[in-house]
Amino acid sequence: MARIALIDPQAAGPEVKEIYDQTLKGKPGNVQKAIAHRPQVLKAFLPFYASVGKSLDRRLYEMVYIRVSMINRCHY
Repeated sequence: MARIALIDPQAAGPEVKEIYDQTLKGKPGNVQKAIAHRPQVLKAFLPFYASVGKSLDRRLYEMVYIRVSMINRCHY
């Protein structure tokens, strides 16, 4: 169970819905849904998140994701 409520596209306000539809092509992940409580933070986070994803080799990117999940005992 999430500790922070996730904002689904159906429940999103107009500003968040626009970000979901335009920037995330209607497919926000759980990280984006959690950050959406603060639309300005979400807007600032997305370019950073994209640049990190593009700057790392895909395999390394996925290994970092898995390792961080393991460290945090996250089975998601």
